[in-house]
Amino acid sequence: MKRFEDILTECIEDVKAGRSSIDDCLDRHPSVRERLEPLLRIALEIRGVPDVKPSPAFKVRARVRFMEQIRHRQAVSRWPWFRYNGQISLSPHRRFSMVHIIVAIALALSALAGGTAYAAQASLPGDPLYSVKLGTEQAGMLLTGDDSTRAERALSLAERRVREMVTLSERGRSQDLGLAVEKYEYALNTALARMEAAGDAAAGGSIGELVAEATVRHLSVLDTVSDSLESVEAKEAITHAKYVSETGHLQALEALARVNPGKAVEINMAAAEARLHRAGATAERGDIEELQDALQQFAAMAGFAEEISRIAQQVGIDVNRVEELVAEATFQHLEELVDVWQRAPGQAQSAIRAAVESAMTRHERAFQVLEQRGAGPPASEITPERIQEREKMRERVEQIMDDSVPPALNLPGGAPAGWSCPGCGR
Repeated sequence: MKRFEDILTECIEDVKAGRSSIDDCLDRHPSVRERLEPLLRIALEIRGVPDVKPSPAFKVRARVRFMEQIRHRQAVSRWPWFRYNGQISLSPHRRFSMVHIIVAIALALSALAGGTAYAAQASLPGDPLYSVKLGTEQAGMLLTGDDSTRAERALSLAERRVREMVTLSERGRSQDLGLAVEKYEYALNTALARMEAAGDAAAGGSIGELVAEATVRHLSVLDTVSDSLESVEAKEAITHAKYVSETGHLQALEALARVNPGKAVEINMAAAEARLHRAGATAERGDIEELQDALQQFAAMAGFAEEISRIAQQVGIDVNRVEELVAEATFQHLEELVDVWQRAPGQAQSAIRAAVESAMTRHERAFQVLEQRGAGPPASEITPERIQEREKMRERVEQIMDDSVPPALNLPGGAPAGWSCPGCGR
C-alpha cells in the first residue's frame, strides 16, 4: 500500500505533466480523497515567481510546518474511533486529551517492545535503531505546551544533533554527517517557527534569547568538528550546518531586539568576538579559506548591531545602552583584528583590512550617536574621561596597524576610511 506522501507526490506530478486531472487522481484514491484534495489543490496553485527568491531558512521552516500538518493528520487518521469524526464533535480540550492518549499509548508500546526505544537513545545516524530514536523524539514533540516549552524541546533536539556530529567525527563516520545536519536544520527551524508563532513580542523575545545563545554554542562546536574532518563532502555538510546556525542566530536576535535590545547586542557582540577568535586560530595555522569564512561570519554578526539599534528605535526603546555596548565591543574587535593581522599570511591581509574598516566605521558611528545624545545617561560607562581613554587606545591600535601594513597602504588614499594616523602626515 502506497504511503500518503507518495500518493500526493504522484498526483502532483501527473497533473502538472498533463497525464491526468485532479478529479482523476482523487477517483484513483478514494480512501484518502478527503485528505488528498485540499493538499493537492494547494500544491498545484503554487507557481514559481522568478523575481522572488525565498531564503533557505524560510523554505525549511515552511517545510517543517507543512510536514507537521501531514504527520498530525496521519497520526489522527490511524485510530479507528476517528473514522466516525463526522458524527462525533470533540471540544478543543478533548482533542488535546486525545493527543496525550496517543502519546501515552505509543510510549507504552515502546516499553513493551523489550526496551527498544530506550536502547535507541544511544544510536547515531546510520545505525539501525536511529529511526526509532527519531520516532520517540517526534512523539515527545506532540505533547502540548506553550510556544516557549515547545521551542525548548526543539532546541534540546538541535543540541542532541550537534553532539551526534561530534561523535560521528570522532568515530570516523563522516559519511553519516549529512543526516545529522539535516535533522539539526529541522530541529532548529522548528524552534524558530515556534518563536515566530508566539502570541506576543515578549514571548517571541524570550524564545529568541534561548535560540541566540544556543546557536553561539553550536557554532563553536561545529568549528571543532570541521577542523577534525578531511573529507570535502563532510566539511561541506558542516559548513551548511554552520550557515543554518548563523542564520537562525540572526533571526533570533531580531526577535529579542524588539523587547530587550541591550541583551540582543550583548549576545551579538559576544558571538562576533567568538568569530574573531576563530579567525585568529585559523590565521595561526595558515588556513586562508577558513580564515576568510570566519571574517565573513564576523562581519555579518557585528554588522547586525545596526539592525538591533534600528529595531530599538522603531519600537521606542532608548538606544544609548545599545550604542555603548557597540562602542565597547568594536574597540575590542579592533584590537583582536590587529592580532589576527600580525599572525595571518600575506594573502589574507586584504580580507582583514576590510574587516578593520568595517569595525572602525561601527566604532565611530556608535560614538557619534552617543555624542549627539550627550554621551548617555549619568550612570553610563561612556563618560568624557572614558571617551578620552578610548581615543588614546584607538590611536595606539591604529599606529600598530600602520607599522605592520603592506607598503601599498602607505600610498596616498591607501589608508582605510576614517583612519587618523598620528605622525603619519595624513
